[in-house]
Amino acid sequence: MKAILGTLGYSVLGSVIPLFNVEVYLVGIATLIPSSAIIPVAIAAGAGQAAGKVVWYHGSLRSMSMPWMQKRLETPKFKARYERWEKVVNGHPLAGAGLTFASGLVGVPPLLVMGVLGGALKMNQVIFFGAIFLGRALQSWAILAGFTSLLDVLPFGH
Repeated sequence: MKAILGTLGYSVLGSVIPLFNVEVYLVGIATLIPSSAIIPVAIAAGAGQAAGKVVWYHGSLRSMSMPWMQKRLETPKFKARYERWEKVVNGHPLAGAGLTFASGLVGVPPLLVMGVLGGALKMNQVIFFGAIFLGRALQSWAILAGFTSLLDVLPFGH
């Protein structure tokens, strides 16, 4: 239970402050947990990282109403680009979900960027959170399961 709660907390922290690398944490925690804890720890990592990106989402969403951003949105070129991306994300929820999921799973585009864009483009919050959660939970599972399997075959492992 400590590994699950610790992973949840560290994942929120790492998602809000990128200096705290969650992937490195997962490699470390993989040396301490039994194989039966891989899935719960991966779920905690996915939930924590998705929750942390919600902070970026809301910060970005609020920044859109600031005077300097409103002034920027008045320029035709910026406004046209913004409206085009907003139409893609909100007019085609599967496209936005797919892009956010890919960002969560493999980091392309970078998840921090997607956290900011999700809020700026007013992406559906349930889709935003769900896509990041699923992508990061799967990525975390792959890291944990892969590293644990590697430890099992090495002479100095588990």
